[in-house]
Amino acid sequence: MADSAKLLIIDDDAHLRESLAEVLELEGFECHQAGTAESGLEAAKKLNPQVVIMDIQLPDSSGFQICQELRKRSPKGTVLIMMTGRFLSSEEKRQGFDLGADEYLTKPFDLAELSIRIRQLLSRARA
Repeated sequence: MADSAKLLIIDDDAHLRESLAEVLELEGFECHQAGTAESGLEAAKKLNPQVVIMDIQLPDSSGFQICQELRKRSPKGTVLIMMTGRFLSSEEKRQGFDLGADEYLTKPFDLAELSIRIRQLLSRARA
């Protein structure tokens, strides 16, 4: 069930993306990766992932735009997690939640905690 959930990680930092995928695969998730907003949106269209983890700052778009686009065209239960390496104002966070984000992560974050959060969000989305 949650163990075989399909994840898409969108981040221009290849090292972070690969590390995240490696750890989450060990946790039983099926991980796919994209390095740009454009390739991430294309991958989401093809893969139909249950979870998308996206960086807020990408070279070709913002995570806010990706979030809005994915929320419009993804199934209702899709979990969208935004991550950032900088402090976000409450206004920025509110904007992300208004656009459909389910969770925010500030880098660096604990990978075990991320796995737990993903499982919780997936179980809520199924309920």
